[in-house]
Amino acid sequence: MKIEDGKVRIGATTTLYEISRTFLHSDVRFAGFVDTWKKFGTLAIRFSATIGGNVVAGTQYSDYATLLLAYNANVKAVSSRGERSIPLEKFILDKRITDLRPDELVKEVEFAIPPQGSSSSFVKFDRRELLIAGIITGAFFLTLEEGKIRDVKIAFDMVKGKRAPARSHEVEGFLLGKTFSEDLIEKAAEEVLPTYMERITDWWTTAEYRLDMSKVALRRGLLKCKTRIEKGVI
Repeated sequence: MKIEDGKVRIGATTTLYEISRTFLHSDVRFAGFVDTWKKFGTLAIRFSATIGGNVVAGTQYSDYATLLLAYNANVKAVSSRGERSIPLEKFILDKRITDLRPDELVKEVEFAIPPQGSSSSFVKFDRRELLIAGIITGAFFLTLEEGKIRDVKIAFDMVKGKRAPARSHEVEGFLLGKTFSEDLIEKAAEEVLPTYMERITDWWTTAEYRLDMSKVALRRGLLKCKTRIEKGVI
């Protein structure tokens, strides 16, 4: 893993444990990596799981893929024909379906280094704290400038029309440029998000419950980002 040309570059075979020993776990601008690490599997799994594997899996349980969407990451794929860079949002097409071609391998994941005044968070709900798949997950990135939302990116484990991690552009558009306030976040959660969020009912829980917890995740995630920016600590 390295910083190059203003970007963070993570090799596909980098393990989650290796990531945890880097600046991504100490710089408040990357705080969501700490949240994701704490909720991901067991310590044994974290020693062997790789960032490339999590991205290529392309399921609603791909926690790091969800987080990387909030950083607007790109995937670099290589083959004998050369190399191409694919926005992660376009790389994950649907559940277990990616844009990776038969003759390609994922080389690395890259994203721009956020400016000062930025932070991120990752929220994952389940019935216990460890070794969980997640009833819902959400990742949030925020940049504030004099109290206004200069940049915001929101990703969930699934959105309307896609059963895989994806961005919530409509909520982002509603928030962008406005002064950050709890009332604003409440309106985004209660009025905007439900219009563009489609949840499913299965043996685990109901669509209604998942939608309610998505609202909670949005509130908690963005408020945590704001607190981290103001205090400068994870």
